[in-house]
Amino acid sequence: MRTPPARRGVLRRIRRTDDSGSVLILVIGSMLVLSMLALASISVTMRSTKFARYDQDYSTSMSAAQTGIDDFISRLNRDDSYGTKVDCLNKAWQGPMSPTSNICGYTMTTLPGWAPVEPGSTSTKRGWYHYKITYTVGSDTYGVSVTGRANGRYRTVEGTIKVGTSLDYVYYTDFEDADPGNTLLAKYAPTATNPLGGAPTDECGKSGAGVAYYWHYMPLHGGIRDTDTDCQEIRFASGDVLDGEVFSNDTIWATHNDASKAKPTFKKQVWTADENCKNATGVVSTWVATCLRQAPADSVVSDADFSGKKPLYHAPLYLTDTSAGLSSKPGCKYFGAVRIRFDAPASATAPGMMTVWNRTSVNNGVAPVPTPSLAGVMPSCGTLAALESSSGASIPVPDGMVVYAADSGATSRPCYAGELRGPGGSTLPSGNYTGTAPSGSTSTMLADKVMLSPSKRCNLGNIYVEGVLKGALTLAAAQSIMVTGDIVMAGGTLAGTDVLGLVATNSVEVLHSTVGTVESQKKCTTYSAGVCTVYSSTLWEWKSTTKSGTDTDAVALTRYKEPGAGVYTPAQGVQVAAAIQTLQHSLMVQSYDSGCFKGTLLVNGSIAQRWRGIVGVPDSGCATATKYHGYLKDYRYDVRLVSLPVPFFPKWANSVYTLRSSGEIDTPVAIKQ
Repeated sequence: MRTPPARRGVLRRIRRTDDSGSVLILVIGSMLVLSMLALASISVTMRSTKFARYDQDYSTSMSAAQTGIDDFISRLNRDDSYGTKVDCLNKAWQGPMSPTSNICGYTMTTLPGWAPVEPGSTSTKRGWYHYKITYTVGSDTYGVSVTGRANGRYRTVEGTIKVGTSLDYVYYTDFEDADPGNTLLAKYAPTATNPLGGAPTDECGKSGAGVAYYWHYMPLHGGIRDTDTDCQEIRFASGDVLDGEVFSNDTIWATHNDASKAKPTFKKQVWTADENCKNATGVVSTWVATCLRQAPADSVVSDADFSGKKPLYHAPLYLTDTSAGLSSKPGCKYFGAVRIRFDAPASATAPGMMTVWNRTSVNNGVAPVPTPSLAGVMPSCGTLAALESSSGASIPVPDGMVVYAADSGATSRPCYAGELRGPGGSTLPSGNYTGTAPSGSTSTMLADKVMLSPSKRCNLGNIYVEGVLKGALTLAAAQSIMVTGDIVMAGGTLAGTDVLGLVATNSVEVLHSTVGTVESQKKCTTYSAGVCTVYSSTLWEWKSTTKSGTDTDAVALTRYKEPGAGVYTPAQGVQVAAAIQTLQHSLMVQSYDSGCFKGTLLVNGSIAQRWRGIVGVPDSGCATATKYHGYLKDYRYDVRLVSLPVPFFPKWANSVYTLRSSGEIDTPVAIKQ
């Protein structure tokens, strides 16, 4: 049956109408989807822009904090006293603080001040910084908390800024040659052309360090030292152990024992200013070949155990020349020879005490001068009467301060027997030498050999020290410091907060008291250019040296056990727990060539010296099992020196402040604005 035409048309129109609607729906749907995608894209872009802005501000605020640290360090390096008081002109330092800590009028309610990273900038979207500073008195150590700000974002870095000192190393030497003043050495013994002995040439230090040459820089010998040099080379030997970082401006000489083949051991990093060490590679054999002395240093080739750590080059570091800068620091200033014994505290809560002897015959009748701390604490230094007495002056340790020994201006003469006093049974000097003139040509007395030295005259600023220290203290001497027994810390060598600095213009010496016969001679009545031209026929005086072959051991070192340990450490020898600086000479043992093996010299701390000092020498003729005069070395770094301040300890002459440690912390709410 056929559908009528009209019906077919209607159906056809309806069919066409359905197709058109579908397309429209598809178009509208597509536009909706595209619109949604566009909106989503815009949303993502906006969110990404926001995150990018956040990341940029976050990074900028950290950069601003670092700029604040760099700013403070640069100010310190222009003026090393800058951080000791608040700079009212530095906007970054403004902030809440105790009104007694500044003269700027800042109080605990003062709003933080901000300095722009870009000078002159006023935009809050750019970097700004604010810092808070804490200063440890006498330590050249600063704590910093620096906040960076950028477009409302804050980040804070906390750290420690310190100046470089020899406290960074267990062992430092400027020159690896023997102390030019050591007349016991064969090369430095008195001769007709060098009657006073000591280094015979300027290249070896005769006229001081300023004109001496390092082993790796000897233009007179084609660039390096050779066998015709007059300098006395000093080596590290088998059995020597250095447990801590080592630094030398010179080139180290280290050799093993031919029999045992045991090498000197360096347990931590070794640094040298010998540029040849730059050529060391990852191959161990190059470490010895480029970083240690090689023949012809007495024709003995170097060798050492570096404990797997390649030696490295470092630009030279230099000591200051004298201890004079410490003479006016807070603490006690004495005159002439001073003897000190640190007394173990009676209990854990008892204050640190020390006994001091400083007689009027050596201090020229001048009382000690106390100087208050920066906080106004006045130390007790003892009265002339107490210092003169046989029991000495018992006084509190001037914690956080300095004890200084200056020359007294009294008549220059050797100390007489027992004149320095000291604990019962160990008074110094040994012997029976007095100021009484000899009666004739055959008169003799017994004198302490070392005490006859011109450097140990009783009027000179020398310190004699031993005992158990409680507190933080630096001993400094215009001349030298003599260790007369163990020096240990009341709170323990590896724990606690007790710390000692020993700073001597000349040397730090371990006592080895030997007594010998001193003879009489005709008294000189006329000198010309320092040489006697006329002798008396009736007057007599004592010779300035002991008779050869008469020296014998006298007063022994006093041993002290570490509190709580119950034993002597080391079992045989002596312990010196201290940070040591010898500014013109060395750490050494007195009369190290006399007698046989004394044990181990254990230094728990740090050693810095201008020249190499001798603490012992091999001798196959010794009857002891260890064929050695003097001591073997055991030098251990006190890791507490990284954070514990040694009061007013001298920094390098060419030192700079650097950031030693840092880390990010949460920004204090009070800093945010």
